[in-house]
Amino acid sequence: MSMGDKVTNIWKRASDEGENREEIPWHLKYGGRTLGTFAGIVNIFTGIWNAVAILFLNTDCVFGGAIQLLVGFLLIALEAPFLCVFIDYMQQVSDIAESKPYWTRAVFYIIVSIIPLILCFGPSTLIASALVFCTGLLYGLMSVGKKASADQMKSTASTLEP
Repeated sequence: MSMGDKVTNIWKRASDEGENREEIPWHLKYGGRTLGTFAGIVNIFTGIWNAVAILFLNTDCVFGGAIQLLVGFLLIALEAPFLCVFIDYMQQVSDIAESKPYWTRAVFYIIVSIIPLILCFGPSTLIASALVFCTGLLYGLMSVGKKASADQMKSTASTLEP
């Protein structure tokens, strides 16, 4: 596979082919990706910061920093696989994640954001985990779907009244 084919496959996302994913507003779709990519970059930097704290004899945050590093790399791999274009299997991992419903990604991001906070509570961990948590919330909003039309809501409300 040539480099041009890899770049073409990266821009053609698996989520673009789903029938229920067309109703999601573009600002939520791209906002989730952008926030996830930014959260991944912030998690990598704060993970390095917490892991380097061992040089100052602070061993409490080493494991939290290591988990933040892993979460950061995972977020970048899932949300922006074009940043990992030279790793062959990364596009396949991203396509598998894209084929799953949005709620699975939302639950995963929310759970993964809490783990570093439990291990090392501090301002840098709080900010980085909050970004991952907000990304999970955006994917949760996307999994709820589009709001019904006004006529459909009126007819549903009229059938519910006694």
